[in-house]
Amino acid sequence: MDGYGDIKHIASRVDALRREHSERDARHQLVTDARAQRIDNIAPGSLPDAWPRPITANAIDNAARQLAENLAALPSINCASGTATTESAKRRVAKRTKIAYSYVIDSGLRKQLPTGADWYNTYASMPIIVEPDFAVGAPRFRIENPMNTYVECDRWGKVRTYVKVYREAAGKLAAAYPEHAAAIYGTSTFDKGCSPDSLLEVVRYEDSETRVLYMPERRDHVLLQAPNPLGKVMVAIAEKPKWDDQERGQYDDVVYPHLAQSKMAMFGLEATQKSVRAPLAVPEDVTKIAFGDDAVIRTRSPRDVIRVGQDMPTAAWQQQSLLAEEVQRGTRTPRAATGDIDASIITGKGVEALGAGYDTQIATGQLMIGYALEQALELAFEMDEKFWPDAEKQISGVINGTPFEEKYTPSKDIAGSYRVSCSYGFASGMNQHNALVFLLQLRGDQLVPRDFVQRQLPMDVDVAELQRQVDNEGVEDALKQGLYAMLASLGVMMQQGMDPTQVLRQTAELIKLRQKLPFHEAYLKAFEPKEEEAAPADPLAALMGGGAPGGAPPGPAGVAPGQAQLGPGGAPDMMQLLAGLTSGGSPELSASVSRRVPA
Repeated sequence: MDGYGDIKHIASRVDALRREHSERDARHQLVTDARAQRIDNIAPGSLPDAWPRPITANAIDNAARQLAENLAALPSINCASGTATTESAKRRVAKRTKIAYSYVIDSGLRKQLPTGADWYNTYASMPIIVEPDFAVGAPRFRIENPMNTYVECDRWGKVRTYVKVYREAAGKLAAAYPEHAAAIYGTSTFDKGCSPDSLLEVVRYEDSETRVLYMPERRDHVLLQAPNPLGKVMVAIAEKPKWDDQERGQYDDVVYPHLAQSKMAMFGLEATQKSVRAPLAVPEDVTKIAFGDDAVIRTRSPRDVIRVGQDMPTAAWQQQSLLAEEVQRGTRTPRAATGDIDASIITGKGVEALGAGYDTQIATGQLMIGYALEQALELAFEMDEKFWPDAEKQISGVINGTPFEEKYTPSKDIAGSYRVSCSYGFASGMNQHNALVFLLQLRGDQLVPRDFVQRQLPMDVDVAELQRQVDNEGVEDALKQGLYAMLASLGVMMQQGMDPTQVLRQTAELIKLRQKLPFHEAYLKAFEPKEEEAAPADPLAALMGGGAPGGAPPGPAGVAPGQAQLGPGGAPDMMQLLAGLTSGGSPELSASVSRRVPA
């Protein structure tokens, strides 16, 4: 190829990038050897043959793993480009949000993030590769090891060139690219032959125009080259803040203090060993020395039987303590984060103050990782729409513990809307209890809507579905309260001459149905009107003693309207006669006659 995609031009650019980042690559290898405890690669001969590994805990590895575990949480994802006011707009936003979650879930990003967060802290960057999975027809995310990666970005931080250099077994390469087996094994007269187990250097290069895979050790032989159909580098980078053009990991400056601490511990072990094996000093009258348990040495001066002293100087112990503190400062891991607090009683404010710097690291790391994930999701939306525009897809997953299933068509449901927001909450890095109180105070003073508070929760939340569940629970609680109020008024109903057995029977049926059905379905089924029941009466007419509107007034034959609730023949019963009581509890034996005219 000629021009920009020419392999010679690409190889020269890659070589220039490798020379530019040679110092960074050396730091990466140094930290890698320290975490793997390959001390001979860093300081050859510093450890005795009997102890090929340090005898102290690997402070760098422990600090890196602990911080990565705090950073590994997934942020909440929201695809709302603005404030959605209509139900249709909310449904579209909810569908795009579920699509974004499906990319994350199907890629296994939750499993990859702990390792990716570890790489972010150790090597100061975390590349997220967006790749097409043509087997299922969807984009996938892959977090790549940033060692030997070289990135060029434009002035707005978008990746314009991405290079990854790695080593692969020749046999594996030949199996993947059998048409290039001769070049891989180096059977030509210009190349040095190799076995299938030999590791060969491979370079993967990508820019906005082309993607190339070639082998520098085989005279830049190209294994694969294809144009870039999207015109973008499908890589998002999470980078630690830097003060120059070099990426600097969190533990670059801690390697040698850590090795010095290990060396001092080795000196202490050696001094202890020499003290135990030191020569025995005895008085002159001792002619025979017995060894072993319960051995007896006969002498007139038993106090003079001692071993020659091999005490460690006090300065050595002080130096070891100073080195331990330097390692802790360098890793930026406070003792409160590991539970190692040098105090018998300490307040919650004190613990919070001790861990304040650690929380700041977490908040900054989550900000950078969230921003990179936003870029990766936007690239995934664009890839999905351009590669499979008219394919109807079925997705499923779990958001906030709630399973979901959805169908979507990229050209219809994405439709050029790629904007995504990833947030760990505006209180990221804060103490969780303080953050919750802060959110509730803002909500209580009506400074923010409920939707805002829900989107700040540090968990996977489908806000539309969550609010729908909250509304359903509220209405269901109100329905229960209405049922409780009706049951509480049964005594009043009985005093008014109504029969409560029907309500009690329906309530018992509700209890039985509730064991199988949701509450609202059981309620509808238990209180469903029977077909043989008459049409519901007019409430006002029922209070006045009448019946259904437009129909004949109910009651026994020969009873005038308005007297249906009276005794036989329309005469007042004893309840109506004893309608009143005196202050002493005696009945007022009085009766009145009234004529009732039906309304």
